[in-house]
Amino acid sequence: MYTSLLYKEWIKSRRAIWLLLAVFAGVGAYLLLATAKQYQADATAYWEFIVQNSDIQTGRMKYLPLAAGILLAIVQLTPEMHNRRLKLTLHLPLDESKTLCTILGFGMTTLAVLFTVTVAALLAGLRVYLSPEMVFADFISLLPWMLGGMAAYLTAAWICLEPVWKQRILNLLPGTCWVSFFYTGALPGAYVPFLPWLVALIVAGFFFPFYSTARFKHGVQ
Repeated sequence: MYTSLLYKEWIKSRRAIWLLLAVFAGVGAYLLLATAKQYQADATAYWEFIVQNSDIQTGRMKYLPLAAGILLAIVQLTPEMHNRRLKLTLHLPLDESKTLCTILGFGMTTLAVLFTVTVAALLAGLRVYLSPEMVFADFISLLPWMLGGMAAYLTAAWICLEPVWKQRILNLLPGTCWVSFFYTGALPGAYVPFLPWLVALIVAGFFFPFYSTARFKHGVQ
C-alpha cells in the first residue's frame, strides 16, 4: 500500500522533479563555466579577489532550493486539496499519521537527493580551480540554503494543507519569518554554530502540516 502511495506522489510530481533537475543542472553548469572562464583569464587575480572579498562562487544558487521546496509542495499537495481529495487519501486502510509521513517523506527525500547531487557536483567541479579552503567556504554557504529549501517545503505544505484560506494567509507570516532564518546574509562560516539549531527547526517544522491536516479532518471551515 505504501508503495502505491509513493507511486501516486511520483505521478503527481514527476514533471516538476524533472524540471528542477534540469534547472539545477543548468545553473550548476553555468556556475562552473563562469568559474573556469575567470580562472583561465587570470588565476592569481581571481584567487586574490575571492580571498579579499570572501566571494562565494555558488551565490547564484542561493534561492533555488527555496523555489524548489515551494514548487514541489504545491505540485504534491494542491491536487490533494482540490475537491477535498485529501479526505480520500486519509481514508486509505493505513494509519493517517503514517500516510502523511509518507507523503512528506517523499518530498523531503526528493529534495535531499536533488540538493546532495547538486552540491557534490558543484564542489567537485570547483575543486578543479579552487583550493580546498575555498571549496569548503562554498559548501558552508550552500548548506543553510539547502536546509532552507527543506524548510520552505514544509512551510508550503503547512499552508497548502490548511483548509481555511484566512488561516493560510495567517500561516504565511510566521512561515516566512521561519524560512528567513536560513537566508540571513552572513560571511562564509558564520552559520556553522547555528547549523544544529537550523536542523532542529526543520524537525519541528515537519509537524506543522499535521496540524493543518487535523483541522481538515475535523471539518474546520
